[in-house]
Amino acid sequence: MKQQSQWILLISTSIVSFMSTLDASIVNIAVPKMSRDLNVPTNQAEWVVSVYLVLICVLLIFFGKLSDQIGRIPIFQVGTLIFIIGSLACGLSLNLPLLITARIVQAFGASMTMSTNFGIITQIFPSNKHGLALGVNSSFVQVGNLAGPGLGGLILAYFNWHYIFFVNVPIGIIAYFLGHHFFPHSKIAPNNIKIDIFGFITYAGTISSFFIMIFWGQVIGFGNLKIIALIFLTLILLIGFVLVENHTKNPLINLRIFHNLSFSFGIVSTMLVFAVGYFNNMIIPFYLEDTLLLSSAVAGLILMFVPILNIISAPIGGYISDHIGAERVSFYALFIFIIPELIFISVRPVWSLAWLIIALATFGIANGAFQNNPMIMGNAAPEFQGIAGSIASLSRNMGMSIGLALATSLLYFGISLRSGYRITTYPDKHPDWFVFGMHFAYIFAFGMIISAMFLLAGLLYYQHHRRISEKKIN
Repeated sequence: MKQQSQWILLISTSIVSFMSTLDASIVNIAVPKMSRDLNVPTNQAEWVVSVYLVLICVLLIFFGKLSDQIGRIPIFQVGTLIFIIGSLACGLSLNLPLLITARIVQAFGASMTMSTNFGIITQIFPSNKHGLALGVNSSFVQVGNLAGPGLGGLILAYFNWHYIFFVNVPIGIIAYFLGHHFFPHSKIAPNNIKIDIFGFITYAGTISSFFIMIFWGQVIGFGNLKIIALIFLTLILLIGFVLVENHTKNPLINLRIFHNLSFSFGIVSTMLVFAVGYFNNMIIPFYLEDTLLLSSAVAGLILMFVPILNIISAPIGGYISDHIGAERVSFYALFIFIIPELIFISVRPVWSLAWLIIALATFGIANGAFQNNPMIMGNAAPEFQGIAGSIASLSRNMGMSIGLALATSLLYFGISLRSGYRITTYPDKHPDWFVFGMHFAYIFAFGMIISAMFLLAGLLYYQHHRRISEKKIN
């Protein structure tokens, strides 16, 4: 493929990746307005967020496996069209049932594009440019994840919530026709399709049970017996899934892919980093708007420092990873994360706003430099590229979900510790309680970064000794 066409296709797939990821985070900030406009309680309006996230995670592996059998490009292109239709339907929805139905359609399309975009990129680019290409795509994906609160705040400052979905339509149409023109076309062979039904059922049950446990646990508390029962159910379903996959001729996920330590450690570290990123999405908007009393427009502009710096650092990190390895670049990036996390642990309302801007900008640099996609895709064999891309997207979404649960639970637990009784909303008369809860939550976020650092340090040590052993053998 010509180099010009490669880059056009990279931008096309990255734009769709950006939109589908953005729609997982941007809706959070619009939930209160949706609740008022649709005349429904806030907890019901939050299903608009939850349904999208859960269904994507349930379908990612299915479409990743399907793409390995019939081709990634057809699934990506069809998924783009479905996502556009779903976005238009979301924007036109006038009641909650219609909106949730439209979000289900949107999630189907998003899962098809998320499960195939990484595999397409490694397919159309030569191996010596995988780091740079995946780094560019990673910048779009991570910006989509991080820009939600900021971009959503800016849109809502001037338009109603419907435009959060409408903006996807013209951009998605352009991306689809670019792909239609430049993607290589191949015939689909429907006879090659083999679906592991029992594997998919146990996998879908595991994911659904996990998310119900996460979302319900935030409401009634994770110590509740019902939540503990759900934890055991999730573990039982997970064990059942592993047993099914190990005894199936054509499994949904060939578990041999996890035998590669570099791949497995990349998955776990990605989950940790994306979980930490979601702490910012959930906590910092409250701090800016309710504690510092800034407008949503100003808060949105400040939050945009993360994605802007992310855009710059991700391709640079990808370029460097092509020369020294994605694991090493990601390990160095984790040291940069320490700076913003220490500021978030210490910052107080009397501090200059410049400190918070420095923290958000540094976080954006670190997040972009962390090369999760090259680290994961570079350690998956060619026959696993489709399913590896799905697992990479799944780890990102799982990380976001875990971050959502941890951030809110730790924040309100910290506030409750400070107040002496249980609180699950912002303490308007005691902003100092919120600051205490924020610091409490970010101590755990800091611990997650340190955990990822130890994981990658161990991986680099293992890779170093493996290279030495191989040299001695040769």
